[in-house]
Amino acid sequence: MEGMLKIGEFSRLSEVTVKTLHHYDELGLLRPAHIDRFTGYRYYTVEQLPKIHRIMALKELGLSLEQISSLFQGDVSTEQIQGMLRLRQAEIQQQLREEQKRLALVEFRLRMVEAEDRFPELDVVLKHVGAMPVLALKITQQHTMAAVVREVHNAIKEGKIHYADQSIDVLHSDAAGQEIVPSGRPDISHEVIFVVKDSQHGDVELESQGILRLREEPPLGEAATLILEGGEQEERHEKILLLQRWAVAHEYGLGGQLRALHHRGPLDTLDRTEWVTEIQLSLDLGEKQRN
Repeated sequence: MEGMLKIGEFSRLSEVTVKTLHHYDELGLLRPAHIDRFTGYRYYTVEQLPKIHRIMALKELGLSLEQISSLFQGDVSTEQIQGMLRLRQAEIQQQLREEQKRLALVEFRLRMVEAEDRFPELDVVLKHVGAMPVLALKITQQHTMAAVVREVHNAIKEGKIHYADQSIDVLHSDAAGQEIVPSGRPDISHEVIFVVKDSQHGDVELESQGILRLREEPPLGEAATLILEGGEQEERHEKILLLQRWAVAHEYGLGGQLRALHHRGPLDTLDRTEWVTEIQLSLDLGEKQRN
């Protein structure tokens, strides 16, 4: 028949099986444009393709065929379907983000389980870490490390900073004795500090990144230390957690402070893979004595 498509042809164009088209016909959801009364052959038209595409789009949203049928009784528009699909798209994207977070957490826990079997391989050194004069800057979301580094370099060149060739990331915990995890904890503040010589006098105002405050960084006392070559954030966090667990496994209490002292760090290169960092974890020796 001229202008008509046999059910097989319509099936190929719509990418919907013949069996499904029969089912839609039985439900009254999409009836053939013509049924030959002698042969029983079903015929469709090209003009019916948009409707079958709407049906498939609504099925992708998770709607039942009964719900779709009700929608079509109200003559659902293309704009309405687009709106529903965009909403469903946003929901799926959010689900993907959540699943990716869960996957990353599972992978992290798996690495931790594997790493805990290798505690003897951790080259932990116990040392006494004393006080030191520093210029300190509390890091906020408004700061960018590249800008801080650039302005500190300028201040060093201008003689405003008497730099002693070491910079430190320090995490202060208000919950002394609890495990310090450097992410997502509201009771932890992050500072970047630059060790200076005794000849340093007064604060240093940077061009746009705030004021470096001169103070004495208090001693850590006894600390467990671990050298980390490379500065990838994820690897660094894992090493910190392993160092904490090493301390607990050796019956030390956690002293509440954590430092990452850069022997080669951001003022030398912004390429984290080239950093040489000493992780310093303060210890509570009284806890070991009590145990």
